[in-house]
Amino acid sequence: MNNSASHLGSKARLLFDPAELAYNFGSQHPMRSRRLVALIDLLEASGLWQHTDESTRQDGRIATLDELQLIHAADYISAVQQLSTSRVPGQTEEEQSTHEHLARHYGFSDGDTPIFPGMHDAAARIAGGTLVALSTVMGLPEGKTSHTSENSPRHIFHPAGGWHHARAASASGFCVYNDIAIAIAHVQQACEAKVLYIDFDAHHGDGVQQAFYDDPRVMTISFHETGRYLFPGTGEVFELGQGTGRGTSVNVPLEPFTEDDSYIEVMKVLLPPLVASFAPDVIISMHGCDAHAWDPLTHLELTMRSFQAQVSLTHQLAQTYCQGRWVALGGGGYDLYRVTPRAWSILWAEMSGQEVPEDVPEQWIKRWKPVWERSQKHAEETSPAAMEKDLSLGAFPTTFEDRPEDFPAQPRRREISQANRQTVALARYLHLPSVIRHAFPARGYHSHLTDSFDLLYLKKSDAVSRSNKLETKAGIVLLRDVCPASLIERLEIDDGLHTFARLPEREHQLLLTIAQSPDCALAVAHTPEGKIIGQVTIAPADDWWEGIDNLYEVAVEVSRHWRHLGIARALLAFALELDVLEDIILFATGLSWHWDIADLAISSHRYRQIIAQLFATQGFEEYSTTQPDVRTDPANIFLARIGQRVALLAKNRFLARLSRTRQFSSL
Repeated sequence: MNNSASHLGSKARLLFDPAELAYNFGSQHPMRSRRLVALIDLLEASGLWQHTDESTRQDGRIATLDELQLIHAADYISAVQQLSTSRVPGQTEEEQSTHEHLARHYGFSDGDTPIFPGMHDAAARIAGGTLVALSTVMGLPEGKTSHTSENSPRHIFHPAGGWHHARAASASGFCVYNDIAIAIAHVQQACEAKVLYIDFDAHHGDGVQQAFYDDPRVMTISFHETGRYLFPGTGEVFELGQGTGRGTSVNVPLEPFTEDDSYIEVMKVLLPPLVASFAPDVIISMHGCDAHAWDPLTHLELTMRSFQAQVSLTHQLAQTYCQGRWVALGGGGYDLYRVTPRAWSILWAEMSGQEVPEDVPEQWIKRWKPVWERSQKHAEETSPAAMEKDLSLGAFPTTFEDRPEDFPAQPRRREISQANRQTVALARYLHLPSVIRHAFPARGYHSHLTDSFDLLYLKKSDAVSRSNKLETKAGIVLLRDVCPASLIERLEIDDGLHTFARLPEREHQLLLTIAQSPDCALAVAHTPEGKIIGQVTIAPADDWWEGIDNLYEVAVEVSRHWRHLGIARALLAFALELDVLEDIILFATGLSWHWDIADLAISSHRYRQIIAQLFATQGFEEYSTTQPDVRTDPANIFLARIGQRVALLAKNRFLARLSRTRQFSSL
């Protein structure tokens, strides 16, 4: 085991205050704070963290009333304060009635989130901890950190945080104050950062989504068990955000009994392109481990393999896109002793650059196995009818990783995986522009084409790159197709080219990735000085069109500094002038993915006309379709060009697919 937490202390901190254990709903409740005691004990027994090591410890504080009011209504906070004081003997009937009214009105009477003494202080302390964690990694003074800028932490783990269901004026789902939303709102107010929130809890992160549903600078991504069967019943794919925040609420409702392979596939297909497209300044992730197969409340049936993949991918994305700025939170998890301590130990080890030992320390097992056995017996005796799973299944684990033999394969594995793939395909269409989808293909999809287009145009090793010269009022522009990656590497990107990825440097990386793909063709317009000012991408259709061959998507963009010069029309004509394109079907969609539309100072209707006119010059016609991004936004447009030599059967199959409605029955 490589215990390197100390020398990596400048990069990672763990925030835990024993006072946070006061956030506890009692011994009869699924969520009990002893899981945190078991976690800290496991970390220390394994040599992964020591509370006495100041180099890896982050101190927290209680959130102020002003900070709580960034998200929560003042009357709700006042009610929480009043309810936090235990009823005392001798209260009048009027006082008791007021107490009961507050509990009912503010969400404390349904049994999920019962009142407990000191509730306000305990919840405010957890909110303050998450606020300090996020402020610290962002370098804000509210972080109250004594570290210098050279050794300030880039990663902080706050296991007591993650209360994602709390609403502005009500408690919900074990959550009193929404520490996540409060921390994000504070950072937004302090520095206008772009924040990406990833929710891995088995329950939908509805409270955080609601808080930022119209905010384009906060993206919320939630991977959760479908609300058809599980609290809170929300989190459908079509909950996209509203107003300027449309497209920044991403929901991935997964089927019950998803299991590891499908879950990991879903994450890897969706997360990297979303992060590349959104370009966040910081990632805050919530790693509720209630998706584990042993959790008594959920049905995703995951093992520690999924949790390791979860934290590894998040870590990689933070390093790649956010200069390492990452805050991780605990959240749900109701197998308190077998699952939660191991899962969050794996998270901390990943965050701090350590290796988790193979075996759970024997002394830790001796301390906590009897506690688990007593709690299991107590649950079976007190509420057997309420338990959704047989608690006798599975033994107390002796290794950090789960043993595969303890988790037999679930029935209908293929059907469940396919249903999840369809959900992801839909989410990709709703949230990702075409260029991003092609730069991050869903499953390494490879075209089945064997005709001349495949051989002469897409097979870059055999293709002949063409070039042309275009004279404009602003000077000479060079056109080049079938661009090799080496050319894209040598060229620079014009700072006005950010239609798809929002940032020019990200746009350049996307073009390089596409140039390296064996299935995509890239044509660019660049200046003699070597600046890319326009591009056309041709790539195989994504999963939504699975089963239709000879179908390719076209995307075009021109730098905002080089518009109104005829470059888009000339470049599109240049990229599409090969005769072999008459053997295939081409389509294009717009306009919701053109992030720089605001710079044009024209209406969406007018921009739609411009796109239609541009593609009409190359024989494209507008079609009505249920294709996701068109169906859900009336401003969008779908254009297609069916090659003259396309077989009638292929043409009819394509036209039939245009009206595919199975996934849209809820609209």
